[in-house]
Amino acid sequence: MAEYFELLDEEGNKLGKTKEREAVHRDGDIHGGSHVWVIRNIQSDGSFQVLLQRRRRDKDSFPGCLDVSCAGHMTAGETFISTALRELEEELGISTVKKHLKFLFKQMVGGTFDFYGTPFKNYEVNYVYLLDLEVSLDTLYYQREEIEELIWMDVEEVYKELLEDNPEFCIWPEEFRKFMESTRRLI
Repeated sequence: MAEYFELLDEEGNKLGKTKEREAVHRDGDIHGGSHVWVIRNIQSDGSFQVLLQRRRRDKDSFPGCLDVSCAGHMTAGETFISTALRELEEELGISTVKKHLKFLFKQMVGGTFDFYGTPFKNYEVNYVYLLDLEVSLDTLYYQREEIEELIWMDVEEVYKELLEDNPEFCIWPEEFRKFMESTRRLI
């Protein structure tokens, strides 16, 4: 079954048009997505750990890479917050409500990449959230069709790897920097 995305302008406003996922990434249309960062072990010095997912090696984009705790595209008829809540449940088995998500910022990200010899154009407006809820890897049921594994990493270690352009990660360094700064203001 085809998945349809709402087309957006650079500010994240809906244009009243939908398009099939594959065509959006072929043509480079702007679409929406939600990113949710899950954290734990908050220390008095501002350090904490962040949950990362390793994408399955057969994914159509960024196969095998370490990525945002939870992320997903906004499908036709959804909002950024409903996308975040749906993806948390689908990808991590976390059923929660809006009040547990803290909005951090909105961003426009994008680029053209090559996967399996085919151009992949990904231009997204993302709403970035922090999950304000204790979670344990032992209790998470993750979506095996999307995720190979979940790991906790020290936030500074992740940032160091991103600054060194470690190809094992597919996290936008600027997003991660803003996530760290925003989260430290909240904790």
